This record gives sequence, structure tokens and C-alpha cells, in this order.
Amino acid sequence: MLATDSASLADHYDIAIIGSGYGGAITAARLGFANHQSGRNLKIAVLERGEEHPTGTFPSREGEFFAQVHHPLLNPLGLYEYRSNPTIDVIQGCGLGGTSLINANVAIIPDREVFQFWPSQIQDDMNKGKPPYGKLQDYYDRALAMLGANPYASSQSLKKDDVFREVSGYAGGDFNYLNIVVSGQDRVTRYGVPRKKCTNSGDCVTGCNIGAKNTLATNYLPMARFYGVELFTCVEVNHLERVNGQEYRLICHQRTGPRGLVPRQRVVSAQRVILAAGSLGTTGILLRSGVAGLQLSGRTGKNFSGNGDFIAICYNSDHITDIQGFDLDTGPRSEVKAGPTITVVMRIGADEADLTKRFTVEDLSCPRALVDALRLGLFKIVPITNRDALVQPGHVSRWARDIVWNKDGATNSTLGYLIMAHDNSEGNIVLADGGSTTIDWPTAPTEAIYKEINDVLQQASARIGGTYITNPRWHYKLLGGHLITAHPLGGCATADDVGRGVVDDRGRVFKSDGTVHDGLYVADGSVIPRALGVNPFLTISMFAERAVEHLRQELNLSVYDPQKERDDT
Repeated sequence: MLATDSASLADHYDIAIIGSGYGGAITAARLGFANHQSGRNLKIAVLERGEEHPTGTFPSREGEFFAQVHHPLLNPLGLYEYRSNPTIDVIQGCGLGGTSLINANVAIIPDREVFQFWPSQIQDDMNKGKPPYGKLQDYYDRALAMLGANPYASSQSLKKDDVFREVSGYAGGDFNYLNIVVSGQDRVTRYGVPRKKCTNSGDCVTGCNIGAKNTLATNYLPMARFYGVELFTCVEVNHLERVNGQEYRLICHQRTGPRGLVPRQRVVSAQRVILAAGSLGTTGILLRSGVAGLQLSGRTGKNFSGNGDFIAICYNSDHITDIQGFDLDTGPRSEVKAGPTITVVMRIGADEADLTKRFTVEDLSCPRALVDALRLGLFKIVPITNRDALVQPGHVSRWARDIVWNKDGATNSTLGYLIMAHDNSEGNIVLADGGSTTIDWPTAPTEAIYKEINDVLQQASARIGGTYITNPRWHYKLLGGHLITAHPLGGCATADDVGRGVVDDRGRVFKSDGTVHDGLYVADGSVIPRALGVNPFLTISMFAERAVEHLRQELNLSVYDPQKERDDT
């Protein structure tokens, strides 16, 4: 177990890190190491609102999954958080390791043109050194090494990849295997964490019970703990206050009891605070802190993006795809080689000068906990909503088999699509009644790119005999006409000045007068100023690696050591 005993939570720390996702975990690991190397004895803590979820404890059945769905009142420690908003819903993880516990592992760098919206200092770094990413590549490489990214599926011969390659050709896409943070061998890390070879069970997005998914709980967080950083779970920060210009008071709830239903208020002070609670979490903390008197940029909450996320499927195609995950099951289910959730990609419009014309499509497998819900849901709904799906005898035959689980039916002949594009990033995170956050973005579902995506993928899916089914939450107005994103970005955009953003290129929080708060930083997806058009965690990691390097200099701590601060041994 990584988490520190809750009874050890002190009243004061030199550095408090709020959140344990990519920004928080990276900052904790790098500061912990540098603190140890420099002999400074700084007292550092991570405060995470969720629980620890060790390997082997993740849901593998429907009932277990729904028991872990987060609810702010009924199940505040639930792992799977679904935040419904007027036009765009957000899926994210709640636990030690943040969304890394349930993401799809994709480590990908966005197009160079994305950075034209970033601060000039970051653009300068990109122009120093080897193109296309210059010095930024150094920070990407640090994260890639720690996270163990590799083109795993290139040697696996997965059926879904072959079918996806065919669809990519019909769609005019550039096909490639993805770097994903999944282990291809048994080993023990530098920090004593056992890693297991992936079994292709397809359960990355509900939590890996094998020990093959390289979450933050297997690399950066163990490194942080090894070097003396305290990792506290079940501590939720509401807001912070500046006290006498010397330190920050964090007003928290420390949760105990079944499902964390018994909160008690705690106040923790710190000389320096790094906010890394995610786009909604960090922005909410700052907005509530602003109500309590903290000076902030008027841009706080703005530049929210869903990263152009869009979900669709190619149902009941003429090819076996093997997308049905099996977790730890044995028997016939385990014979379906689902692979990791996402393994390959097609990039559409890569040569388009206009970023908004580019989009990214990746494959999706279904985790064991949701396979039967998907199979039976499609079995019941498709004949009503998509009658053209059953116009040929082969389609009908495969559909009929799905009344029970099987390897030759419609669901196991289906491809899932995760699409990412360049939305206008004009959402606004605002405070709702009671101090929670909501997203104000009336035009989010109306952007033309989503229709263009549907047109391309519908035609390509038809070429392999499949029926294209777009996100029903978006397609049917009766279901809300909502988008769904697993990649919430923005709210605390990084920029050159307070008129354009909330933090500077190093994550330092602007005051309303344009100077920066001493000792207050942001290092998570909330700093991303525009949609990336690809999975964001690697770019969040790059920003955090760069920001913490500057913070080490500010604190007169040791510089990055490429030999001792890697976990790819």
C-alpha cells in the first residue's frame, strides 16, 4: 500500500500537492527526489480526495462497477465519476493515481501547431533543439521513460487492429500503432512494484487486475513515497486562503466511515501549494478561493475544452474484432484476445492547415465489467433505432446470437471508436449552488466537426458491413443532445499574461494585477489552453515535468538526474 496512515496528517507542510493525477504525481516524485538529494528535509504531502485501489480490487462485474460509481453525497469515494452538465458530460477517475487508474493508456504527442496557443516561453523552448518539439521533447521523454510507454500492439496480432487498419484505409486515415503505457514483460521496478505482462484482457478503463497497466500508482507515486513524500487519501480540499502573506490555509474535509460518508473539517497550512486536482477540481478550488478573497485572473474558469471527444461504434460488421474483455476469467471468454483498451490510431486530415479539420480516431475494446451490458443493450436497442443494421441474413444471424455471450455474434464483430478533435475551447467552468462546479457552454454540441466525423466514419464502417452508431447522448435530443468527454481540459489556461490566462508558463498563478502569487502553482490538465486533438495525459506530464524543473531551481534543490530519476531499468 502507498497511502500514508490518515492519522499522520499534520497541520503544516512546506509543500502541499492537491491531487495525485499526472501533474500531482510527477511534482511529488521529482520534488521528493530532489529534496532527498539536497538534504533539505522539506515536509511534502499529497492530498488526494479518493481512495487507494490496489491491483486485484477493481470491478470485474456490472454490480461491482456500479457500486464504484462516484456520487458527491451517496458515494463520494467512488472510483468512476460521471459529471453531468447542460451540454457536455465529463468522465474522470477518483482515487490515488487519479484518472490514470481508468484511462486507456495512450501516450501521444499532439501536432506541433497546437502550441501556437501556448505561452511564448514554451514556444521558445519548442524552437530550441531538434525539431519538431525542441526542448519540450526532453520533458516528454522523461515522462515516457517513467511511464514505460511502448508500441505494445505492434507485436500482438490483434484482430481488432487488422479490422481497424482496413477501416482507416477506407476513411483516408494515416494508420499507426500507438505508444501505450502497458507492460510487456514481468519485472519489478526500481521502487519495488511488481509489473506483470499484459494478458490482453481488455480491462484498462475499469482498472487492471493483472498488474500490467502502468498507472501512476506503479511509477511516479511509489517514487514519491520512496523519497519521503506523504500520500494521504480521502482528503478533499474545498478552497485555500492566504494568511499574512506567509502561507496558505487549506480548508479540507477528511472522509472516514463506509464510502467516506463521514466528513470532518481539517485545516492544513503550507508554504507552497501545487494544485493538481484536474480541470474541474483545480478550477473549482480556485473559484471558491476567489470567493473567499484570493486575487485571481478574470479568466479563471474559461478556455474549457472537451478535447473534441466523441464516441461511436461500427456495429455488427462482417469481421470478428475480439473486443470483449475478460478480466481474470478463464474458459471461453478468455479465448477472446481483446488486447488493451486502445492500441491503434488513424489520423484524419493531418495535412490540413486548419487544425479544426483534423481529427484522431482510436480503437476501443469493452472491459469485462461492461461487456454484457453492451451486448444486451445493443441487442435490444439496435432493431428499434437502427433497422438498417439487420437487412442482411448474416447481420440478423450475428445479432440473434447475442442473446447470450458468444464469440461469433454482433458484439464481437463490432469496433469501438474514440474520436478526438479540435473544438473551439470556449467552455466556461462556473460555480453552481453549494459551491460545486458546472460547465456553461451552450454551443458545445453544435460544432460542424462532429457531423464531418460522422460522415467519414459512417461511410468507412459501411465498407466492412458494419452499422455506424454515433453517441446516442448527442444524437437524440430526448437524451439531452450532450457531448461526453473523458479529457476535460482548461479552466486555468497557461498564458503570457493575466489578460489571456490564469497561470504563467511555469504554472504560477496570476494575481488580478498581473503579478504572480508567491508559492501557488497549477500543474494539471486545467492549464491546457486549447483542445489538443489527441489523448492529453502525456502533454499534461510534459508541462508538469517542465514546471517542476523550474520549481526545483526556485527552491535551490538538485537538478534533474537522468540516471537516477528514471524507472525504465
